[in-house]
Amino acid sequence: MKRILITGITGYIGSNLARNLLDRYEVYGLVREPLNLEYIEDLQAKLKFLTYDGSYESIDAAIQASQPDLVYHLAAYYTGSHGQEHIQKLLDSNITLGAHLLEAMSAHSVPTLVYASTIMALYQGETYRPLNLYAATKQAFFDLMSYYTDAGLLRAVTLVLSDTYGPGDHRAKILNLVRRAAENGEKISLSTGAQDYDVVYIDDVVSAFRLAGEQLLNGAYRNDIFQIASAFPLTLRRTVEKMLTQNSLTLNAGWGERPAAEREIVKAIRVYPRLPGWSPNVSLEDGLQWFCR
Repeated sequence: MKRILITGITGYIGSNLARNLLDRYEVYGLVREPLNLEYIEDLQAKLKFLTYDGSYESIDAAIQASQPDLVYHLAAYYTGSHGQEHIQKLLDSNITLGAHLLEAMSAHSVPTLVYASTIMALYQGETYRPLNLYAATKQAFFDLMSYYTDAGLLRAVTLVLSDTYGPGDHRAKILNLVRRAAENGEKISLSTGAQDYDVVYIDDVVSAFRLAGEQLLNGAYRNDIFQIASAFPLTLRRTVEKMLTQNSLTLNAGWGERPAAEREIVKAIRVYPRLPGWSPNVSLEDGLQWFCR
């Protein structure tokens, strides 16, 4: 049985990926203490956890103990806007952890890596232009990884995500906030909602990560980038209205009460090719209905 190591396994995407992979793989999770069980409580007995304490030595020990055939690097620290209090967390989680991971993989001849990146690195166009400091740090890891792939030390696939949603998601995402307001009868102030909301259901996201990993294990790719995006993105307002209709919900929505962000992606960006063999299977209608269960 092949071994897989997931960073970010305690997060929403990482936990769902781990749940999906357990049918065929031995799954390890790189975690920080104290262990956050919010998304993985039901999986705790089925996974093997290895602790990262911020040092290279701890991640080297984790790689040596797990001896993975494949690594999924999903761990990240996100903040849409930042202050000085966020700087160290962004550097530690999005750059230092990744640099330690790449070097330890190289030292122990771990050959393959799937990396979760963000469309925010391509703000307003096809050229690199980070929307925020988070996007800049995600790109910084990709630049580090490119050395290791170019030197022949590993093969990698980068999957570029826009947004994700699904049941059991407790992140401070716009659909979660809207659903909560509708269920509680609270008013919510929103932007005009005219911007595209490019969102993919969690099952489709997980299937893309699994497929990319299996293709790498079968010898495909060197340092390739693919985009995981919806087939036909709607505006945020139309998406919210569809969610309300699909689930017979009403919302006291203050559309236009929240000023537009100074920097935001207004139109869905399509730059990279779709992962070969992958397409979203869950329609927006079905996804929004399952999301509200």
